[in-house]
Amino acid sequence: MFGLIRKYRELLSVLALVALPTITFLAHRKPAPSRNAIDRAVLWATGPIERSIVWAVSGSIDAAEGVVALRRVRDENGRLRGEILRLQSKLQDLSEVRRENDRLRELAGLPRPEPLQLVAARVIGDSLAPGQLSRVIRIGAGERDGVRRGMAVLSAQGVVGRVVASLPGSAEVQLLVDPMSAIAVRGERSRARATVSGTGRDDRCRLDFAVRSDDLQEGDRLVTSGTDGVFPPGFPVGTIVDLRRRSSGMFLRASVAPAVDPRRLEDLLVVLGAGAASEPMGAGAYSPQPATAESR
Repeated sequence: MFGLIRKYRELLSVLALVALPTITFLAHRKPAPSRNAIDRAVLWATGPIERSIVWAVSGSIDAAEGVVALRRVRDENGRLRGEILRLQSKLQDLSEVRRENDRLRELAGLPRPEPLQLVAARVIGDSLAPGQLSRVIRIGAGERDGVRRGMAVLSAQGVVGRVVASLPGSAEVQLLVDPMSAIAVRGERSRARATVSGTGRDDRCRLDFAVRSDDLQEGDRLVTSGTDGVFPPGFPVGTIVDLRRRSSGMFLRASVAPAVDPRRLEDLLVVLGAGAASEPMGAGAYSPQPATAESR
């Protein structure tokens, strides 16, 4: 008997390894009330082994996921460090430009530009006038916060529009894309002057009064010129698209893709003062003042 066991021990070991999981699987499949003594004995005997296997497999999976997560964190940290270095370099360049501007202003005897006086406001309403293309939004800052009719409204991306009505706790803003809107602009590259007018479409404005001989091209960015007495100079307005330079006539034709998407407006800034003499956002100091809680 023992001789046979020794002779076929490898085969018997394989059969045992195959039979044990099978018996355990069959015992697990049975509902608890229908399990007999053998089933319960098998489950009792294999319970510690199952828990050990589950623990080992779960631990291995957690360890593998931890390694992947650490690798992702390391890659993300590397990317963020690179972004920080890039921003620090850009900030250093802006600081150098500001210091140079200050020196040149002192040499020319020009006063330094005053910082923008701003009030922060959140969009609380968006209306499309029935039967018209006019685009007006309502913001949660008004007369109590110093907001008056005619003031410029900006976002982090650029020009939003101007205040057309102000109430004690709110104000209405005519958007850049409104057909009655017109803003004096310059080409950021060529400094050529023109006007950007609204068309009623969220994704397109119109370039007006751009002289055909001006150095303007598709893809040129347009910024506020500051000559309209409303918007500070240097703020993004849009990008020239669909430019058509006719062989005759005084002006060229072009469309403008707005820098600000009017469908995604949330937090805005109203320019309370120092408009025409101020520097664009990101190039100079400014002190936003939050709207009072009473006006929100």
